[in-house]
Amino acid sequence: MKFLGERDLFFGDLSKRRRTHKKKGDEIDDFKGGGNGTPVSMTTTLNRTTTMTMTRRRRRRNILHRGTSSTSRHPQTSKSSSSKGEKSSWGKEKTTLVFDLDGVLYPASNGYLENVRDNQRKFLTEKFNLSLEDARRVRKEAFEKHNQTLKGLRSLGYAVEHDEFTEYVRKGYDEYLSCDLRVNKTLERLKLACSKRKGKMVLMTNTAEKQARKCLGALNIDEKLFEDGIYGSSFMGDNAKPMPEAFEMVCEDIGVSPKECVMFEDSFKNLKTCVALGMGGVFVAGETLEMELGGGGEKNKDKSDKGELNAVANVVVESIGDLFEVCPELFD
Repeated sequence: MKFLGERDLFFGDLSKRRRTHKKKGDEIDDFKGGGNGTPVSMTTTLNRTTTMTMTRRRRRRNILHRGTSSTSRHPQTSKSSSSKGEKSSWGKEKTTLVFDLDGVLYPASNGYLENVRDNQRKFLTEKFNLSLEDARRVRKEAFEKHNQTLKGLRSLGYAVEHDEFTEYVRKGYDEYLSCDLRVNKTLERLKLACSKRKGKMVLMTNTAEKQARKCLGALNIDEKLFEDGIYGSSFMGDNAKPMPEAFEMVCEDIGVSPKECVMFEDSFKNLKTCVALGMGGVFVAGETLEMELGGGGEKNKDKSDKGELNAVANVVVESIGDLFEVCPELFD
């Protein structure tokens, strides 16, 4: 399995203050870019937030390399490449790229997903007069039952209207989401490569398409990059990821087989399903890696470990912005 090690460079013009989810007393970390796409080093002044981020990165790296030799810091072998660093073959075979939204196009650590969960609990207290404790319990049960809170609530007997629910729980997105030039430039290059291969690039998320488009706008990601399709809960209906039917519906609609696709996911549960269907699997670890491998996160209650991740994912990256260094064949 390929893995990109820790990075300390940032690209592009980041003159705008970079938002980070912070607790009381934390500072907001500022990065200054060169303004012309050139990499610049991290600012020399490390505030509390930056120090915490570096600590989390070291902890994630230790998890990824658990059980490996201390002399081998960056293992390069994977199902799709040899230990000699040869290019993987599935890059050219897979012509269609399918991206998840949350935790993939932006880091889950920015606090937005926790805000969504808070809004879901508030919705239940206001709509059904539940206590906060009961709202937490019901929301958790609903998500664990179907991997999608709305579908789970309906299965539990709560009459929840789709648009009302998704509009309520996704409010506040613009306070947490902001542009990451490295991610955006990577997506642009991938779109160009797809066009050359006569392939397609689509977005597939368990949230509503309308809300997904709002998130793309806040991230300053051109919606035209996903002109081949933005698929969400309105399209998939009762078939939500990780159900195989969800992936099959999307593939059928865009006119490709799963074997022609690469899926970019931060959910290990979702990744296992799409790989079983024949898709290539890129696991975007980001800040959620400890949850994914330790089984403590809401997305994945099925406990997994490094060995299982190696067996499923073709590639593991910390961010979409790291893809070129790990999977150059996707850009050919």
